Amino acid sequence: MFWDDIRLVTEQIEKYGLRRPFVDLGGMDRPCIADYDLTSATGDQYARYVTIPQRPFDHIDPDYLVLNPDKGDPFIEDLPYHYQNHFGTAVCLNVLEHVLNPFRVFAALYQIMQPDSLLIVETVFSFPYHPSPQDYWRFSPDCLQHLAEQARFQVLECNWRMTVAADKGIRNITNNEPQEIRSVYCTLTKGTFTAKPTDQYKLPQRCSSNGAANLIIQRDH
Repeated sequence: MFWDDIRLVTEQIEKYGLRRPFVDLGGMDRPCIADYDLTSATGDQYARYVTIPQRPFDHIDPDYLVLNPDKGDPFIEDLPYHYQNHFGTAVCLNVLEHVLNPFRVFAALYQIMQPDSLLIVETVFSFPYHPSPQDYWRFSPDCLQHLAEQARFQVLECNWRMTVAADKGIRNITNNEPQEIRSVYCTLTKGTFTAKPTDQYKLPQRCSSNGAANLIIQRDH
C-alpha cells in the first residue's frame, strides 16, 4: 500500500461523503505502507516504509470491513453471491494488477455496490513486478474508464495520481535498480449520485525507522 492511497481515499470521501457500510476489498489490517517522499528526502531506501497505529481507514470509519481471500473471504468475483447491492463505500487499492480478469472484477464490483454509492479504485501504471500471488496487468486512466463504463458505473473522476520519476532516488529493494512509480485511480458510483461533502478527517500518524524521516513527518503533521 502507498501512503498516498490513504490520502487519496481520505480526500475522496471528504469530497463525496461516506456511505455505510464501508469495505476495503483485498486490503489488510496491517499492510506494508510506502511513502516514497521520505526516501527521496533522506536517501535511505528503507525510510519509505512507515507504520501507523491503526488500520488504514479507522480514522474514517472504525467499523469498516476488510475482505481478503488470504483471510478466507471470497474473491471479488464471488462477492455478489454474498453481498448483492450491499456496500455504500468501497475501496480497491493495488488489487487490479493481480486479478486474472479485470472485466469480471468490475462486473462483480457493480453488483455489490448500492445505488448512490462510492467506489474508489487505485492501481499501478508503472511499478516493479510484484506477484501476490501473480502480477498480470498495468493500467492507464483510459483503461480504468473503459472497464468502469463497460460495467455500467458512472465515472466521477479518473486520472493519474502518484508520479515518482526514476531520477528521484527510489530503488527497487530486491535488485537496486532505479524505480519509477506511477499510479492511477478512478472514483465511481452506481446510478444517480448526490455528493455529500464532509469535514476533514485527521490522517493517521505515521512512523519510519529513519530518524530524519520522522523529523520530516513531525514537521508535516
